[in-house]
Amino acid sequence: MKKFLIVFLSLLFVLLDAGCSRHSERIIGIKIYEYDKDFNQLVSKWKVMGINTAFISTELAANNEFRQLLKENRIGVYIIFPVFYNPEFLKHDSSFYAITDKGMIAKDDWVEFVCPSRISYRKMIINQAADLVTNLHPDGLSIDFIRQFVFWEMIYPDRTAGSIDMACFCDSCVGNFSRHLNITIPDTCSSTVLKAAYIKKFYSAEWNDYRSGLIASMAGEIADKVRGISPGIKINIHAVPWRDKDFENASIRIAAQDLTKISAFADYISPMCYSQMLRRDASWIESVVKDMDKKAPGMILPSIQVYPYYIDDPFTMEDFRECCSAALKPPSRGVVFFSWPLFEKDSSRMEII
Repeated sequence: MKKFLIVFLSLLFVLLDAGCSRHSERIIGIKIYEYDKDFNQLVSKWKVMGINTAFISTELAANNEFRQLLKENRIGVYIIFPVFYNPEFLKHDSSFYAITDKGMIAKDDWVEFVCPSRISYRKMIINQAADLVTNLHPDGLSIDFIRQFVFWEMIYPDRTAGSIDMACFCDSCVGNFSRHLNITIPDTCSSTVLKAAYIKKFYSAEWNDYRSGLIASMAGEIADKVRGISPGIKINIHAVPWRDKDFENASIRIAAQDLTKISAFADYISPMCYSQMLRRDASWIESVVKDMDKKAPGMILPSIQVYPYYIDDPFTMEDFRECCSAALKPPSRGVVFFSWPLFEKDSSRMEII
């Protein structure tokens, strides 16, 4: 009997330990880009809420006091690192703008994108990522805006696929694509609009593969560089929350985020499932996670919205509660909340967490 009891207790401790390990692997994250109040109070609130990972801007990451406080409280630090969104760079050199199929620069409201095929820009960004990891030693790099140009936050379910602009059709992208396939675009295609129409009509599959290859290779080059500096660093990649069926496979056709390609370089893929601003419901979040998990198994970490944003559609406490539950359903790896200032608009929402 004594021997049986010892075996039983041993097995129980093993199971409990395994359960605790699985729970500890679940990320409960918060996004925060700026903060000018008391860091100690902030972290204390996060501890009560169960936040175990902070996704922070490069500006906040540069604050040694904040990073040290997070470390002491065992809150992981992922630096949010934008790639092709770079209005400050474009302000100084507009020749790097991505160009849409309408022949316009890739700018819509605050969203301004650099062409993803420019070698000098790619090298500059990769070196910036390396410097961040070398100097700040984060637990992870959360790579944002690693896609082709699209202001997806303002695209609602009733939008037609053909109404969404596609980029990039600049001379660099079109020239590289033509050389890669060894094709000649007719001289009659004398404008960007005509070149874009020709490519989409006769080489759409090849064009999608080329464009998504630019994005995936950039993810790979950044990941390889920073892992060479910090082998244990985690790579999270922000994804447009489009399923295969949305807007005629717009995740690849427009955003050029082929998760099958990208997942080879990442630890997590984080779709930005901001339901209220996109006029979706909680069940949609779960469907996005399941759809993306088919292409990146066991890697999907949804980010969800905390409070109404962009538009005035209602987003109640109960709506938020349902979104939390949906985001945490398997095969999700956890949840990331967008963002801390939105919690401060309605502190009662912290209690749900």
